[in-house]
Amino acid sequence: MEIQQLKSFVLVAEHGSFSEAARALGLSQPSLSQAVNRLEIEFQTELFVRTARGAVLTPAGERLIAPARRVLESVDLTQATVDALHGVMTGTVRVVAFHSFTTEAADVMAAFRKAFPEVVLRVHRPENDDAVAGLVAAGLCDVGFARVGEAGRTGHDVEIVPVAVEESVALVPAGSPLGGTDRPITLAEVASLPLIVAPPGAVARTAIEKLFAANGVDYRVAAESEHHETSLELVRGGVGAYLTTRGGLPGGAGRTFTVRRLSPRREWPIGLIHRKGTLPPAVAAFAETALSFFQARSPES
Repeated sequence: MEIQQLKSFVLVAEHGSFSEAARALGLSQPSLSQAVNRLEIEFQTELFVRTARGAVLTPAGERLIAPARRVLESVDLTQATVDALHGVMTGTVRVVAFHSFTTEAADVMAAFRKAFPEVVLRVHRPENDDAVAGLVAAGLCDVGFARVGEAGRTGHDVEIVPVAVEESVALVPAGSPLGGTDRPITLAEVASLPLIVAPPGAVARTAIEKLFAANGVDYRVAAESEHHETSLELVRGGVGAYLTTRGGLPGGAGRTFTVRRLSPRREWPIGLIHRKGTLPPAVAAFAETALSFFQARSPES
């Protein structure tokens, strides 16, 4: 068994495609296929079902993918530790952030790259905001930024470090009765418009349900969307209002919809998520950079 073979196995599983995995590794597709084939011969089992649409893990592949990732993580940790002993910080940090926190996450990444230019940052896009903790827990990402629930739990065996607080805002269509001013508005005023919300069961949807229920306000659903960008477009189209955080606002947002602060002020706690245990030096350095960045922005600092 060779490290390159395990890398090939893991990347095909992550990309769902031999051609995309080969591109990511900088190999020709025949070379990558040969590496996976040799691993299958050594393991005496098929790891993938090859289809016209890509590659899907077999039951055996599903059982072996987590141990393979752990081996690669151990190899990376060993190499990064050796580099750190010689005063050089290298490696890769895989970062994921929920959709309305990408601006702040990008600022942290810029600060990190300035301090550690030899480390490569690989930015992942979550399928939806609830997926961030799962990507970190599964070893697909090293660190993530996500909203922290009331109990500080995500349902995954990960470490959560509170780093920031994001103000909640209501985005309302510019042509709506609430779109002509930027003064703070109450939840009752927000509820006068139909809302664009996450699907039932999503963390954001549950939080909104609790928020309105606690204030004795009923709301109407105009549309359900898993994706932040789609929700923004629905507001632009006049479909309804959307509750999000200030960090998720695109540049020039006021030209297409109105941003209204809530009265009383509402906030979301944001956490830095990483796996438990010893972190590779580059990942630990990223976490420290993030903590320092947000501490410097804190009003108490």
